[in-house]
Amino acid sequence: MVKIMLEQITNVLKFIQTTLIYIVYPPICPVCKEIVDERHKLCESCAREIIKLDEEKIIPAPISGVMRVTKYRNGTRQLLRALKFDNNTNVLAALQSILYDVGSRPEIDNFLSKVNIATYVPLHEKRLKKRGYNQTELIFKDWLTSKNLPAENLLIRTKATPHLYSYNPAERKEILKGAFSLAEGVNVAGKNILIVDDIFTTGATAAGCAEVLKNAGAAKIFMLAFASDFGEQFL
Repeated sequence: MVKIMLEQITNVLKFIQTTLIYIVYPPICPVCKEIVDERHKLCESCAREIIKLDEEKIIPAPISGVMRVTKYRNGTRQLLRALKFDNNTNVLAALQSILYDVGSRPEIDNFLSKVNIATYVPLHEKRLKKRGYNQTELIFKDWLTSKNLPAENLLIRTKATPHLYSYNPAERKEILKGAFSLAEGVNVAGKNILIVDDIFTTGATAAGCAEVLKNAGAAKIFMLAFASDFGEQFL
């Protein structure tokens, strides 16, 4: 009897604690800050505006297809910038939540069915050491596992390049020449590979990675970007 009473009291205290947390720190949409039902979730309005599972029509060779998950401008820009430049890993749960929310959509399943293995756009060792993590790997790793798609670091970044957002497409292509190489011991011959990245802009980075994989014998290469503004020259 005493044990049952203690369990009931514990449950009541937990309920009170949860209620107080909800009142003091209510769950809010990570983008617009409106109150939502569940933490880390987009509100309905932002979800409709931001989630864009579509494919780019202008594809940089040798990539066979490029899909984005969200819009960048007026979308997930603030979250990605917080993760990349402010080392704010608190936004990671919101980014991952978006991936899991779209994970069962047929557009995603059809796109992933084309590949055998995934890889992340790599950071140079200096930037990786400074930041402490590859933000793309943090965003995608668990989700790719949930989709039963193996993910490996197939590439390394051999050249420390500057942030590319202030450069035009031609400049980006020139800067990225020779910036990537195949990781030691990797065999990609005959494989269909998915490159994942946080942002797809002009496609210069994705093309640089794809060229290395293609030259190593990969069959087809696809790109999945967490965010992009297809049709705009710059992000």
